[in-house]
Amino acid sequence: MYHFLSGRLVEKMPLAAIIEVSGVGYYVHTPLSTHAAILTHFVVREDAQALYGFLTEEERDLFKMLLSVSGIGPKMAMTVLSGLTISELKRAIVDGALHTLSSVPGIGRKTAERMIVELREKVVLDDRRSDAPVSNALKEQDILFQDSLQALIQLGYRKQNAKEAIQKALKSRKAEDLSAETLVRESLKYV
Repeated sequence: MYHFLSGRLVEKMPLAAIIEVSGVGYYVHTPLSTHAAILTHFVVREDAQALYGFLTEEERDLFKMLLSVSGIGPKMAMTVLSGLTISELKRAIVDGALHTLSSVPGIGRKTAERMIVELREKVVLDDRRSDAPVSNALKEQDILFQDSLQALIQLGYRKQNAKEAIQKALKSRKAEDLSAETLVRESLKYV
């Protein structure tokens, strides 16, 4: 797998770049936000091999996370990265903003829901690991979510059902108004 290419940028296009390395021109797919790719991700499938380029490691890591979601392939992941900034995408996933994710062409409600369910914890953990600035409100909401999730699991509910119930409860009420105890009580209405 290629981690990076070091060479001469021969041509830039809105969704790709041609980089010459030792006489070989590599066609690198890029999101609209990237005009001169410096990091790559190599995808091998039965029918194709493709290079995808990114301006930052954070963008590339988010691309890899998107690929881990069932039903999202490289083209769809690039569309998502082209349609939303990294911060908008992370915020939409953490906040459960279906309307923001569904605004990207090709992302329907079910795919947006899968993205939220499958990536929420990964995005929060990734931000913690990289020491990216996370707002106090996000930290508090995450702590509230995790405390409530653990309480529901202790009560015998499956983790996935508990997560969905908490997300529904958070949508119905403002998180600032909730304690973990109140959120658990509200979530029980949706389990």
